[in-house]
Amino acid sequence: MFRFIVDTYYKTMDMLFMPIVINIHPALAILIIAFIVSFIITLATKLLVDQERMEEIKKRIKEFQVKVRKASKDPELMKEIEKEQEEIMKIQMEMMKMSFKPMIYTWVPIIAIIAYLKHVYGYNGVLHTLNPSWNGVVVYLPTILSKLLLVPFFHWLGGLFYRGGFGIVSDEALGWLGWYVICSMATSTFLRKVMGIK
Repeated sequence: MFRFIVDTYYKTMDMLFMPIVINIHPALAILIIAFIVSFIITLATKLLVDQERMEEIKKRIKEFQVKVRKASKDPELMKEIEKEQEEIMKIQMEMMKMSFKPMIYTWVPIIAIIAYLKHVYGYNGVLHTLNPSWNGVVVYLPTILSKLLLVPFFHWLGGLFYRGGFGIVSDEALGWLGWYVICSMATSTFLRKVMGIK
């Protein structure tokens, strides 16, 4: 039964995304998919989180942090801080709940998309089956950018947990997952600014 559900999911996703996968370079295809996912997450955040209240809470916390810094030189202010601390903890908890609200609705689609990307771009995935000589590299970054983004470290870290499949071609090379993470962060930041999410 589980296998049937998974196969049905992949077939449905193939109908939606295979034209993009087959006809567009993997780097651009993953960027488009990351943009779609980021749009869904950002829209969920916009609709489910009270932006004005979130801004109020952040402002209040920032003011409290300034007071804490000043309090080391002012014993009277320290007493005030002790009184305020409980209230600050409550609003921090409120902010955390507000931040988690969109995740309740978006974590399943995120996991589903990552599973689909692995199905397409992973070792023995759709793309590798169509082109067995493909080495799994989606994009090569400039050396300086690779070092700034700590790509060699993540290659090493990934090597601790993952064996088999594509080998690491170079420190500048990124596979589907590394490229998806970068695209996801960039598109998410862009969309949050466009949609006015604090």
